[in-house]
Amino acid sequence: MIVVVEAHNAEKHARLLEQMFCLRARIFHDHLGWDVAVKDSKERDKYDDQNPVYIIYTNDDGCEVKGSLRLLPTTGPTLVADFFSDTLPDAADLMAPTIWECTRFCLDENVWQKDKEEIVFAATVLLVALGDLALREGSNRSSEISMPQRCTCGDVSGARWRYSAPPRDMGARSILACTRFPKRSSPGSRKS
Repeated sequence: MIVVVEAHNAEKHARLLEQMFCLRARIFHDHLGWDVAVKDSKERDKYDDQNPVYIIYTNDDGCEVKGSLRLLPTTGPTLVADFFSDTLPDAADLMAPTIWECTRFCLDENVWQKDKEEIVFAATVLLVALGDLALREGSNRSSEISMPQRCTCGDVSGARWRYSAPPRDMGARSILACTRFPKRSSPGSRKS
């Protein structure tokens, strides 16, 4: 099940948000070794105070978080602007109401312990939900901070990736900034 959490319904989904912040602490701090702040077993940063949209993938009952991601409009503070701007000669191109930043994409450890098909399925569910939300809201690009494998593995939507900055070391893994563009229509293709 997918739950989209925004400022107007955050209180209703407080339990899922708490689980999500705990998951982020386990994945980004404990597992990946990133230098992120963890308080009370939860990972939060200043961007969580900017009224982001969270896409949360849960079990069928909607009570257990299996994965999540965070979306921010690029017209306000973002990780790309704050931490990668020195490597982005065209950083202004990444700021528009129709471009969102996707960060903190993570899957629960129980998903990672299953076979590759379950991992791909869980990641695909989140990406399809992201694409669906983007279509409904009129977003046409996303930027993200990710491990290089994430940007090279492609996308179920057929989107193109552009590396916006060279990889940087962060804890035990390298990360990079990349931008996802919608797949261009080929001549003769139907537009919907």
